[in-house]
Order: sequence, then structure tokens, then C-alpha cells
Amino acid sequence: MFHLMVFGGLRRGEVAGLPWSETNLTIGTVHISEQLVAASYEVWEDTPKSDSGERTVSLDSQTHELLRLWQQRQETEREEWNRAYEEWRQRQQRPNRADEPNSKTEKKHPWQETGLVFTWEDGRAYHPEYLSQVFERLIKKLDLPPVRLHDLRHCAATLSLTAGIHMKKIQALLGHSSYSLTADTYTSVQPQFDKAEADAPIALVPRAGSPEETAPDPDTPGDEPEVPDVSGDQPRSPTFPARRPPDGMFPERSQHT
Repeated sequence: MFHLMVFGGLRRGEVAGLPWSETNLTIGTVHISEQLVAASYEVWEDTPKSDSGERTVSLDSQTHELLRLWQQRQETEREEWNRAYEEWRQRQQRPNRADEPNSKTEKKHPWQETGLVFTWEDGRAYHPEYLSQVFERLIKKLDLPPVRLHDLRHCAATLSLTAGIHMKKIQALLGHSSYSLTADTYTSVQPQFDKAEADAPIALVPRAGSPEETAPDPDTPGDEPEVPDVSGDQPRSPTFPARRPPDGMFPERSQHT
């Protein structure tokens, strides 16, 4: 969930209310058309904050794969929960069930089909405020600087700017209502990218090399090349192609090092 917010720029309510029906794992996109809104303990579904908030976000390959794995895990949780619920239901029909000890882990209701991507193990939706509390505890546990859950959206925008994505594309990614809102929000990181864009056309124009890069004049005297001594009766050593070690002698270097 947090990975999707960092690289997809989703709001807290958007990721909490994201349904599988709006998630296309074939082509790797999520369509933001609704969100969960919370006021105290009350939670309800609502549309995005603005018309531009309804958008389609393309997933990077890593996020795409993580959502596939999460879908498999959720399906496993659904099967395990319903199996445990069925066992509990059958125990309730036994005549001597009063003598059996109760367990706090008993599943006394079936898995709830909310259709949401991110849920509790019984299928219930997450309360948006709960997500903020979990993220805050995680930040403290890892001893990281104070970061709000909403700041992950800013992280998504900053990473996109660093990668060279145009501000207009970032406006669409975040679902901002106007270009000026996006540009004004990220003016602090904009100058360094403006400088890089200004230098880019210059790099395309060929220029004469600097004196250090100028090829040496062949008429300029310099050190004479060293001539090998071939006199005498000693035979010249034959040349051989470079030898390669047998396959398997040296292990391949890991890509993760």
C-alpha cells in the first residue's frame, strides 16, 4: 500500500477505497474513481476531491508485480478465513459444544466481500485514520525523521521531477485541479531542473574541441616510439589468444551487490 502511494501519488482515502474492479493487472493501471472519507469513526465512500482527481495511473513494473503478489495473498487469506469460519459454524451445531473451550482466534463471520484491494484479513476496509497511525508508528520504529502519510504524495512528485518527468504529467499523476497548483507546490525543487533543461539544448550542438582535446600535430617533434630489439638468434615468442577460465571456475557476480 505504502509503495503504491510513494510511486503512484495516491491519497490516503484513494488507496483505502481502491477496488479491484478499477485495477487492471493485465496492462498495469489503476483507475481512481472513488475514495474513503472519514469523520471520526464514520467512514463513507465519496468521489475524488475534484474532477481531475478521477484519473488513471500507470503502474511501474515493480508496483505492478507487488499488486499481483498482494492479490494472491488476499485470496489465500479469504480461503483460510472462510475455512476457519466453516469449522466454527459446524462446531456450533454439535450437541456438546458448551464443553468445548472458546478461542479468541475463532472466525465467527464469513469473509466480507468488499471488493477492495487493501483490506483486513477478514475483508473489511481499513479506516483511513488507521493507516496514518500505522505509518506514524512505522516511522518511529525505524527512527526516521517525522514524515506524514500524506507526504508520500510529495515524495511521488519529487521522484518524478528528479526522473525528468514534465510538470504537466505530474499534475495528471497527482490529480491536481490546475497546473499552477502543482507548479507552485514544487517550486522549491524546480530551479535545479530548469537549469538541467537549459543546458540540454547546448549539449546537442557540436562544438570545436578544447585545446586539451585537439589531436596532436604529426609534424610536432616528440618522443620517438620505442623500437623492439629483434637482433640476435633468440626466436620470437608466439602470440596466443587470451585464455578463458573454464565455465564454473568463477561464480557470476550477483546483480544485487
